[in-house]
Amino acid sequence: MSLTNFKNSQPLPPNPYECDTLLFNAYEQCLSLERRESWSLFLAELDKQYSHGILQGMSPRTAGRVLGYALRLAPSVAGRDALEREINICGGDFELLGGLAHLYVYGLIRIFYNPKGHAPTISASQSPRRSFKVAVQELEYLLQKPSINPHDLRKLVLARDNYRCVFTGGLDFNSWNVDHDLNELPFPKPCPTHTAHIISQSLSDDIEGASEAVSVKFNWAKTAGAIIERFGGFSSSEVLDDRVLNSPSNAFTAEAISHGQFDDLALWLIPAKDEHGLTIPNTYDVHHIEGSRYLSLFGVKSRIAFSSKTIGGKVIAAPDERLIALHAACARIAHMSGAAGYLKENFRHADNMLMTEPYARHELARALRRLALDSPG
Repeated sequence: MSLTNFKNSQPLPPNPYECDTLLFNAYEQCLSLERRESWSLFLAELDKQYSHGILQGMSPRTAGRVLGYALRLAPSVAGRDALEREINICGGDFELLGGLAHLYVYGLIRIFYNPKGHAPTISASQSPRRSFKVAVQELEYLLQKPSINPHDLRKLVLARDNYRCVFTGGLDFNSWNVDHDLNELPFPKPCPTHTAHIISQSLSDDIEGASEAVSVKFNWAKTAGAIIERFGGFSSSEVLDDRVLNSPSNAFTAEAISHGQFDDLALWLIPAKDEHGLTIPNTYDVHHIEGSRYLSLFGVKSRIAFSSKTIGGKVIAAPDERLIALHAACARIAHMSGAAGYLKENFRHADNMLMTEPYARHELARALRRLALDSPG
């Protein structure tokens, strides 16, 4: 019995590409895979039981939609063309196509999905109200450090974001130690905030669960960092430098509900445009899987803006637009394909497991799949 929810899954639209082009041929393979109701027609031909188990973990319909929507929603032309080549070298082989979808779901989309929720709030300081000068001196020191920990990142991102949630404008509850204009009207409502990471999972861990044939064919796709470079069109180490995930380029300040929705891939950001259709730098329209009703219900602004901040000649960078674009693409692909349902099911927290009939057998199978996805072979 599956507990997976595919309510936002949508069939692939008709082929939008010009006939007899490589893109057309690649998309046709996605449509062909989507039309298959199960893997059973060719599972017997596979020589690896391991492949059988992994393919059974994602339907061919979902796998076809993952690849098809990834072609349509790729954040760059280079990323789209790279995926087109990967699909075409599969030559219509369903095991390879299913394995490629597996790599994109559990190797790429997975790094933006954080089912565990936000980390415990790290207060920037619990000391009495300090002068602005003292706060600046502390930030200058942090910017000189070759690497920063989560506590350092919290201080830098809070200062850059003006101690406010980027989605609601709420003032961080623990930041009364920094001077604020108490006469500001309307005064922002205080709320607990967290440091939200755009990429929340490791980029260097091996991607597990692919069959031997898939691993050989796509031997370049061993880590999420490699897929980011191919599909995103940029080097993650270039964007995040030596700080890896604890980089201001990969983080912003958010209150709990919006943070959770962002980590759940239910909320994403699309570059905003002005009245002439030109992109407004560092400005984004906020989108939610349930539409604008969610935004108004929880006081989330429909448009937000990021900015960098210079302290003592050093810059606290704004969240990187390439990471934001890749998060948005992955969020949309995950929901429109139905892959979000598999992620939720396979990475559900242990507290939410139903180990009673009729669910026990399903939960055991899910736990074994997760072990295969998380553990070295």
